[in-house]
Amino acid sequence: MRHMPFAICHMPVKLIDGKALAEKIKLDLKKKIEKMETKTGLATILVGTNPASQLYIKLKAKACTEVGIEFSSYFLDGSCTEEKILEVIDFLNKDQQITGILLQLPLPKKFDTDKIISKISAAKDVDGFHPDTKVISPNVLGIIELIKSTGENLKNKKVVVLSNSEKFAEPFKKLLKSSKVEYSNPQSPVSNLQSQIKSADVLIVAVGKPKFIKPNMVKKDSIIIDVGINKVDGKTIGDVDPSVDKIVAYRSPVPGGVGPMTIAMLLSNIYELTKK
Repeated sequence: MRHMPFAICHMPVKLIDGKALAEKIKLDLKKKIEKMETKTGLATILVGTNPASQLYIKLKAKACTEVGIEFSSYFLDGSCTEEKILEVIDFLNKDQQITGILLQLPLPKKFDTDKIISKISAAKDVDGFHPDTKVISPNVLGIIELIKSTGENLKNKKVVVLSNSEKFAEPFKKLLKSSKVEYSNPQSPVSNLQSQIKSADVLIVAVGKPKFIKPNMVKKDSIIIDVGINKVDGKTIGDVDPSVDKIVAYRSPVPGGVGPMTIAMLLSNIYELTKK
């Protein structure tokens, strides 16, 4: 009697719904903010007319309104001086109605971004950029929450942060202490880059290259967090090719993954700074 060979089936990928998770966080924040005696207020500064930056400001304004955070925005012409930006920051640092300040990046190239960011009071720095910051980058926090939402045990698991910036990877080493966090640069000539990526139980990708990560580059049943935002033929796509879904267990989609969570954690940072 002949027996049919067993078919090894890969469970369907679970897309990590950043939108739904963000809505839960915002609902919880709204309840907490309603109970606060101190009013929360976010001020954003936008220099120039970058269309993407203008859109992000609108999204942040909408999110603030939804949870009860007072929102104000300051728009400066791209031809303004650095002194003018610092003047606005100084004004907001002193304004007791403002509990969080956000400088929308990128700034026009003529400005010293690090110098300007350092002038924002550490007690009001919602992006976590200040050298003496009181909070962690909302982008990083959003990614951590997406990973946690899978419910997978990360103890002793290998996390690879694939990014053009090692600075981006640093917070993950502090926040995922039970995991083995490694940084990998896609532009590095290191020969084991491919094997390093493929050995990752969790792969965080932020390289700005559409569909850069292919199925042959990922580990079976791994978790993939796609931080990439690329415009191709009028559509927004990530750094990860969706065809990896036949290999991996979890993937955060673009759009609808890291983006909504970054805004949700920005609101959480405002709340935390207001409490302090």
